[in-house]
Order: sequence, then C-alpha cells, then structure tokens
Amino acid sequence: MNFLKLIDKAISYIKPITKWKAALCLLMAMYTPVTLSATIIQNGRGLVGILDSNISATLTGTSNYWATQPSSYVLLAFFQDGASCNQSLMMEIDGVKGIKFNTAGTLMLVPEITYVDKRTWGGNSDTVTGIFTGYGSSTSDNLGEYTSCILQPYQSSPSSSVDVIMTHNVTATGRILIYGTGQQVSSSTAGLSYPLKMVIQNPRIAPAQYAKNILVSTGSWSTVVSDLACTLATPTLIDFGPQPANAAANQLLAAKTVNLSVGCQQSQNKIAATLSLMARTNLAYYSGNDNQVNLNNSAGTAGAYVTMDINVNGTSKPVSFNRQYIDIGSIDSTQSAANFNYPVTYTLYSKGTGMTGKVSGSAELSIVMR
Repeated sequence: MNFLKLIDKAISYIKPITKWKAALCLLMAMYTPVTLSATIIQNGRGLVGILDSNISATLTGTSNYWATQPSSYVLLAFFQDGASCNQSLMMEIDGVKGIKFNTAGTLMLVPEITYVDKRTWGGNSDTVTGIFTGYGSSTSDNLGEYTSCILQPYQSSPSSSVDVIMTHNVTATGRILIYGTGQQVSSSTAGLSYPLKMVIQNPRIAPAQYAKNILVSTGSWSTVVSDLACTLATPTLIDFGPQPANAAANQLLAAKTVNLSVGCQQSQNKIAATLSLMARTNLAYYSGNDNQVNLNNSAGTAGAYVTMDINVNGTSKPVSFNRQYIDIGSIDSTQSAANFNYPVTYTLYSKGTGMTGKVSGSAELSIVMR
C-alpha cells in the first residue's frame, strides 16, 4: 500500500497567528499488491488482492426508535441472521481488521464500502453518508462506532419523545479486499462461514427479520498466488507554503504538480492486467465529498481541503477518494515489466473558517491490476 498523507509543517508563532501552513507528505511502501480477480492474490503481506472490485447494492428498510441517542442503523454483518460481529471470525494484519477467509488464518476479507442513507420519518427527511474500512467505520454525523464492532458506525437519531418509524433508503458502492499474512499459498479452501451482509438494524425486531442485502455469499474460492507486483514512486512531500487565514470558502490557495511513476514486474505464471490508480481517505478526514480530503486542526475541525488530478496521456482526470478506478496502463502475459509516468496535481482550497495554526489530513493511494 502507499500512504498519502496530507500534513503540515510545524510553525512557531510569537505574535497572534494570521497564517497557517500546510504540506502534502507521501509515504510509499515497497510494493503494491496485485488485484486481478477473485482467485488471484499476491504472495506478500498486507493487501494482496480483491475479491470483488465492484460492490453495488441497494437496501430499503425501517427502524423503530423512541430515544434520541445515536444508533448503528446501517451496518455490515457477517454472523448468523442479522447479528453483526463475532470476534472469533475476525483477525488483524498490521493494524487492519477483517473477516477470516480461510481456516489457515492466512487470508482475511476487508470491506471498503461507502453508503448513502436517505432517511425519512414523520414528514421529515435527511441524508447520512458513511464508510466501512479495515480501520473502522464512520458517518457524516461523526459519532464514532460501536465499541465491539468496527463495522457498526453510529448515526444520529431525530429528536422524539414517542415511538417513531424511520425509513432508510440505502445505496452502497465499494470493494472487498483480500489481505494476507505473507504465508498464503494456492488453495481451494477459502470461504466464509456466514455471508457478509449490509443490514438495516431495527432494535424492535429480531435480527433474523432485519432488512439485508448479501454482499459476499458463503462457499469456496480457489486462490492462486501470483508474483505480479508494482511499485509506486512520487515525491514524499508537497509543501504548499504559508496560506492566509482569512481566505473565503472554496478559495484556491495553492497548487503543486509532481511526477508519479509506476513500475510492474512479473517472472512466473505471467498474466495480463489493466493497471489502475485508486485512492481512499482516512476516516478522520472523510469530508462527505468524494473528491476532497479534509485538513483538520488538532481539535478535528477542517480548515482546508485538497483535491488531486492525474494527467494520463494528455487528459486530466480528477482522482476520487472513494476507490474509483483510473486506468493508467496495462501489462500483458508476454511482458516481464511495464513502466508508466504521469504528472499529478495537488490543489489546496480553504474551508473559509478563519482557522489559524496547523492542519493535517491523510489518505491512501494504491495501484490495482485487474
């Protein structure tokens, strides 16, 4: 994986602060995992493949509530009926949590899914957006997640002193990643004990009656280990310099263009693949806008945001931070190597908050081969 961190350089101030400074730091890992199909995985550790690169689901259901405290109305479940987490079915690799995908404990599934929940109740309506990852889950309400399950983010509950029925119309997109311990081998024994489901939780009914949509079914998958791998290289720090604290909302503050290069190699069981760039945001800097990464102060308040564009063969393409693919090249089964170089532009905008001091954020870049 390649971690893209939007951070600032520390500045000391003697007089009241009238400017803030932001910089973009890119921390690059030594390789990028292959993600060709549901059965092809990498032979390294960490992100080694993708089970499903095109999750698209809709779900409609109701929930009854009477109190005003937050609730995890929309969640991912991988246990019996509609119950959410069973810790014995989970594992962790280098800080990333997922669902065990084989009995050997060398593979796990990690959902990366965003959803939009259009809620209606008593003549009222609102929209909540959310995200599920191996690092946790969150919503645009920023209320955290259920303590014993990272796939249950809290949503707000409308104020009411009587029993209310709220209808949820949910659309979700994303992908299901495969992580490995580095000990994985080609096998036909991968699979889930229970299906992975998107669920609308209703505290007034039994879990078996929850509205649900199955994202990954039970069954067996054959996994084949490939040695196709890629590296991603780009400058590790983009310094935007001092910026005015009184800038208007969405005012363009600075832009920096750097080179992004990708090199892929394979030597055994050569295969053809499309090379794509993909980005995602860290939960703490999720802005609700797919094309922006927030830069926050130490209190978690956004003072600016950054967008990213890549120029592929003369065509500028905005990079979305919701894991959408941008194809940048290919390698075929006769090639041992393929290399690509493209200019990437990072643009800094103000949030118009008048904030002073340091701001920071983070996101992640990855190269996938399909």
